Amino acid sequence: MASALEPFNRGLFLHGGPSAYPPDRSQAVFPSVLITVWSNASLDETMADLLRDGAKTIHDVAIADGQNLSHAAVYVNYALFDTPLEDMYGGNLARLHRIKAKIDPERVMDLAGGFKF
Repeated sequence: MASALEPFNRGLFLHGGPSAYPPDRSQAVFPSVLITVWSNASLDETMADLLRDGAKTIHDVAIADGQNLSHAAVYVNYALFDTPLEDMYGGNLARLHRIKAKIDPERVMDLAGGFKF
C-alpha cells in the first residue's frame, strides 16, 4: 500500500461561488489517497477492508494529534466505491437529489458508473 498527499493550493476553495463539494468551505483540508494494487479478484473485499481500515487509522491519528476534521468531507475523486454520499456532500445531498430529479427524471445517468444520487 502507498499513500500520497496532493499539493493543492491553500486558496483552493476561495474561488467561485457555493457548490455541492465540499459542503464546508471554511477551511481547506487537502485530500490524501491510499493506493493498493492486486490482481486476484477474490481479494477485492479484503483489499477494500484494508483501505477502509487504513483511512480510519489515518483519520484517528490526525484527531489524536489535535487536528479538527469535523468539517472535512471525503474527497469525491478518491472515495471508495461504497462511501456514503453524506460523507462527501454533507447537507448538500438533499439539494443534489432535487437537482437530479429535475434534470434527469428518466434516470438516464443511473446507467453510468460512479456514485448514484
